[in-house]
Amino acid sequence: MSTYVPKRPRAKAIRSEDDFRRHENRMRRDRMGQGSAKHSIDTIDWLALWALSLAVSALFIASCSFFGEGDVKGAAAVLIGTAIIMALALGVTKAPDDLQ
Repeated sequence: MSTYVPKRPRAKAIRSEDDFRRHENRMRRDRMGQGSAKHSIDTIDWLALWALSLAVSALFIASCSFFGEGDVKGAAAVLIGTAIIMALALGVTKAPDDLQ
């Protein structure tokens, strides 16, 4: 019994047509010498890293409040406040891909 093995990964097979066109245009510019090389620092989503660090800090503060003082409402308030701040910051700003 033979099994069908695709010649390319499934993720590439279901990629949208816009992604394909964007990739082809980028490759064409690079071949023509007009493409600009991006540094790895330009591709980092700094806002997402900020949100992750804020979440870790909030978890630490909430755990100190919960386990140290036994303040359940204070720990919940810290987590809810942090979630609201993160939702506002991430909801208002544009994604890094939309900036270009």
